[in-house]
Amino acid sequence: MLKEVGASGQISLGKKYAGQLFDLQTRADGAIVLQPMQVVPAPLAVQEEGASYASEPPNAWAAQHATDIDQYNAWAEQREPYAQRVRRWRAEQKT
Repeated sequence: MLKEVGASGQISLGKKYAGQLFDLQTRADGAIVLQPMQVVPAPLAVQEEGASYASEPPNAWAAQHATDIDQYNAWAEQREPYAQRVRRWRAEQKT
């Protein structure tokens, strides 16, 4: 069967092979071999465990910086939101 490689570098094998995995081998003479493959899932016991490098609980940073966070929130409440400042500026430009 003759297949042409498209401009995107892809080749269509047809719906019969849709969703299947292939091992692609390129030989020294330029020949390309596609061999159908099956994926075998690893046993559950082999799965990796989560990272153990986290020495502090997730909220430790927030607890350490609670004062700074409160000060920033108080400052932010006093500021006009950026979108409102832009609307006000645009309205001033029209007049």
